[in-house]
Order: sequence, then structure tokens, then C-alpha cells
Amino acid sequence: MSLVQSWRGSRLATFAGTGTAAALLSAATLVGAPMAAHAAPAATSITIASPVGGKVAADTAKQVIIINVVGLTGATLDEDSVASVDLGADTDCQGLDFYIVTGTTSLAVKTPDPGGCAPTSGVASETIAINFANGVGTLTKTLSGLVFVTPPKLDTTAPVITDLSSELPSAKQIQTFAASGGQIIRVKADSGFAFTGQSGQLTATLGGKPLTEIKVYKKSDGTLLTTAPTNTENGNWFTGKTAAGMTGANLAITHSGVTKTFPAADTGASVVAIPAVTGVNPTSGKVHAATSVTITGTLTGATGVTFCGVAGTNFVLNSAGTSITVKTPTTGLADDAGGLGSGVFSGACPIKVQGPNGTTNVHTPLTVFSFLAE
Repeated sequence: MSLVQSWRGSRLATFAGTGTAAALLSAATLVGAPMAAHAAPAATSITIASPVGGKVAADTAKQVIIINVVGLTGATLDEDSVASVDLGADTDCQGLDFYIVTGTTSLAVKTPDPGGCAPTSGVASETIAINFANGVGTLTKTLSGLVFVTPPKLDTTAPVITDLSSELPSAKQIQTFAASGGQIIRVKADSGFAFTGQSGQLTATLGGKPLTEIKVYKKSDGTLLTTAPTNTENGNWFTGKTAAGMTGANLAITHSGVTKTFPAADTGASVVAIPAVTGVNPTSGKVHAATSVTITGTLTGATGVTFCGVAGTNFVLNSAGTSITVKTPTTGLADDAGGLGSGVFSGACPIKVQGPNGTTNVHTPLTVFSFLAE
């Protein structure tokens, strides 16, 4: 008998001293006792840290969602422990493994590319789950506050135009905006989407600058304003006033808590540095006399000035690009009591400063010169 066999025999004999049943129970305890079950993951708080409010654009890829987990027990929040994340009922958004554990209490998850997650339906908010590796279990939060909202959708044909060109044929509608701002932009939704007329639920930027004076127009009539905010009417169009300092022409629309950015390549819109007139002096002169006019504003790159479409003479742009002197034309403008000539208007004439790339200034009450009949 070996020394090991002798030791084992003596230990079992000692336990057997209290009876055969006791010896068998002791042997079972030593050899075959099951391990205690692992505690299921639990947490005192699971919240959506970002985006604030928990609203995310549905059907949109690469939307980042940050989940905060406080008071986690039964598991560890780290890269080795987390296997995947579920972001709601959409099966395409379950078992997501493209996440980053950003700390011991938070992780960031991206919606799948392509496709994103389907709009939340039938519940106030989605059920999210963190699935842990090695059979540890799943941490689940119902009514998490995460909501996938249908983002704005724009018409596929010239969805962004200047309001003044909305009555023109489609081919002649204007999609170019002045970097100096002050124009009214008109935005058309896809036929299956409508902008809300509720106060505070619709904002937008063009070229990184907020639009002001936003108004929503009924879906059935693009010229009829909704009566919101007194009710929940929606509309297929909205308008807003552009601001100075725009760079690029990306249009970002925030609608019902979610933001979607439409690149200029998709909308056809462009923002250009065109002449901006802030003053004209004098504002009137005789129709057949060459009146010297000084035009002030942001005029860099200007190449000429027209009055009622007829070119002025003696054009001079100062080195700072802030002032032009030019003489009114003495021919080409009619002189009759009614103020109308053959093909041109010889009363109050619009002044157009010719800028780079064929651009001109926006016509305002400031850009008028009145020709007086002799």
C-alpha cells in the first residue's frame, strides 16, 4: 500500500466512524458537490447618456448611443466581458458587436451600417440589453428611454430652392444662396413625410448657420400656412430666413428631437459669396444724364453694375472691395410719362452688381435707382 493510499484510507475511515451513510455523504461532498450558481447581472440604474433625451434617427447608420450602467453586480463592464448589445425590437439591431466600453460604467454603441434601426413602434421606448460573455447572462432594461424616430426625408427633385423662385418652372428655380444671408429658403419634404407645425419641434441650419422665421406650409397646399402651434398640423414645405456667414451648403434639419444632415450634393443647393449692397447714394437722377452713384457693401470681385439691365459706365471698385463708383447709362432707358419704354423700365430701376462666376446681389429696397423724366 502506497503512502497516498494509506492517507486516503485513513481520512475515509475517520469520516466512516460516524456510520456508513455519513462516510458516503462525506465522500460525495468532497468529490461531487456542484458549484454555487453565478449571480445574474443586475444594476441600480441603466440610462441613455447620449443623445440627450434618448431620441435617435431611425433607419440611419452609425448613430452613436452611449449607455450608462450604475451599480453593476454579477458582471464586469469591460471589453472582455461584454459579448454584444441589443438596441431594441429590430432584429437587425440585436447582437451588435461594434461597441466600445468607454469606462467601468458606460459603453458606446453604433447603429448598424447599412440600415440603422427601424422606428420605435408599439412601445414608449425600446428595451436594451447588454449580453455578457461566458454564460454570465444578460442585463436588460425595458422602457430604456431609447426611441428611434423617423428622420426628415426630402423630395428627390430640387428640394431646396429660394422662396422667390417657387412659382417658376422647375428648370428655372434658383438653388443658389448668398453667403451674406437674408434670403428665404424653401424646403420640400418627400411625399411620404410631413414637417410638424408644432412650436419648437422644427429647426434647421444652412451652411452651419441657423435659419430664422421658420414657417410650415400645409401638405395639401404649399402656400397655405399651418395654424400651429395651436394644433398638430403638419406640412410638406417649410421656409426660413438664411443668416450671414454660411460656409458650404449642407442643410441640417432637427425634427421631433432628431437631426439629419443633407449634403449639398444631395439637395443641389449652393452658397456663394455674392455682392451684398448696403447703401446707394444718390438714389435718383435724370434719365438722360450720367449721374455718378456710389454703392457700398461687401463687393469684392465685382466687375460691373447695371441699371434696369443697362450697364453703367466709368466703373471703379476700391481696393478694399467695399465701395463702387459708377455712372448711370444715358442711353437704353426710355423717357416717357408712364415710366415704361420699349423693353425696359425707366422709373424705379433695380441695381445689379455683377460678381464673380456670374453672380449678382440680392434685390432689396436698398438696390433701387429712380430715373426721373426730363
